[in-house]
Amino acid sequence: MSAGSTDKKCPWSLVAIHWIDAFDGPNGWTDLKDYKPKACEVISVGYLWPDLLDDYVSITASYMPDELPEMQTVGMVSHIPCSMVRRIVMLEQPDWQ
Repeated sequence: MSAGSTDKKCPWSLVAIHWIDAFDGPNGWTDLKDYKPKACEVISVGYLWPDLLDDYVSITASYMPDELPEMQTVGMVSHIPCSMVRRIVMLEQPDWQ
């Protein structure tokens, strides 16, 4: 990493997304009277990629500060269906100086 690059904050908002994921029930035979499914609650943290994919909230876990102010490369992108999102919490980006 080049000198001075650690003070460059991502221009996108840092967020924690609380959402309900799809999940599987047990494999094999399932007794209907005993089956009690439980929602799969997830929290994902990343930089909110604005206006990327209709009906999805998209985040990336990594960016390259040396590319700022014009980001060109991101890493570990996730797309969460809006219908599964329960809440989005804005987080404060750390000050790397």
